[in-house]
Amino acid sequence: MNFSTLDAYLERMPERGVPACELAVTKDGETVYRKSVGFSDSAKTKPACPDDIYWIFSATKVITCTAAMRLVESGVIALDDPVSKYIPEFEHLIIKNKDGSLVPAQNTLTVEHLFTMTGGLTYNLGTANILLAKKFDTSTLHIVKAMAKDPLVFEPGTHYQYSLCHDVLAAVVEVASGIRFSEYLQKNIFDPLGMKDIGFRPTEEQKARFSAMYKTESGTRRANEIDCINRFRITEDYDSGGAGLFSTVDEYIKLITALACGGTAKNGYKVLSPESVRMMGENRLCDAALNNFVNTRLYGYGWGLCGRAHMDPVMSRSKSPVGEFGWDGACGALALVDPTNKLAIYFGTHIMGYQYLYHSVHGEIKNMVYDALAEN
Repeated sequence: MNFSTLDAYLERMPERGVPACELAVTKDGETVYRKSVGFSDSAKTKPACPDDIYWIFSATKVITCTAAMRLVESGVIALDDPVSKYIPEFEHLIIKNKDGSLVPAQNTLTVEHLFTMTGGLTYNLGTANILLAKKFDTSTLHIVKAMAKDPLVFEPGTHYQYSLCHDVLAAVVEVASGIRFSEYLQKNIFDPLGMKDIGFRPTEEQKARFSAMYKTESGTRRANEIDCINRFRITEDYDSGGAGLFSTVDEYIKLITALACGGTAKNGYKVLSPESVRMMGENRLCDAALNNFVNTRLYGYGWGLCGRAHMDPVMSRSKSPVGEFGWDGACGALALVDPTNKLAIYFGTHIMGYQYLYHSVHGEIKNMVYDALAEN
């Protein structure tokens, strides 16, 4: 494997407005590439290193969907279960039409709709119902129950909209398992895989290891340091299944490496079955929803039971195979699971909303990894 092209590309990331980044690649359960670039502080006194911690934001969704799929696989929940079976507040939902009128929802919101972002929810964390709920109870389930009071923007299952669906899915896991979502992850994923520097609430020691967070002006590539906080944590007690976790690159890749290897980790722990992993990489969107999802960086992809699901390499121009899946994060993270080649890729960085990463860097990194593997 010749990673020289990838090496040279990553070395120039600071010139592209990326002060620090890390990349890890595993193949057949073994690390084949690992690199840290730049500095973890804005004063450029601390070279980026594997101990650096990042808020991973929506890369959390891959972990949440894995957790929920464990319960689907074991028969504790079913994809066609009404969400109201677990959270009764979601039984009688309201649709807000484009003209502002409110009508009762005709379709039942199901667990699958949560997986696939077709539930009709929004990503508005500041609705009157959520803000009111925070005053009385800060727990995950209480906040999610408040979300049920907000109107949907379309009938469940008819369209796609990126939303709080995976936050609600985390609450379903909490109810179905009988334990707090963060505890479920610790018991069923983090501890068995030896994932230590990951969680919802960092310790003081972990806070000291966070890589500086930036917001980059895309046109100028000027990276301005901002407060290193997670803006998707509605309360301190809230376990956000959509965007709540922090992690090092090396901890995160332990899970997606297991998924890439058919759901079983190197230590023999079975996270999921190969069939469940396969389902996560299959498009589940209807045509209308697929049309909603496709945009300038995701042509050739649909959405499975986790995140993007590769459908058409001709359209995507990606060298990954059909069935590759994963997602990214608000600060530029990229997670890729390729069960066909038993390949996992995780890119970590800490730049809020830098579109260049999604439109260019992620795709180029993926293709460079495949090029390097092809030279083996």
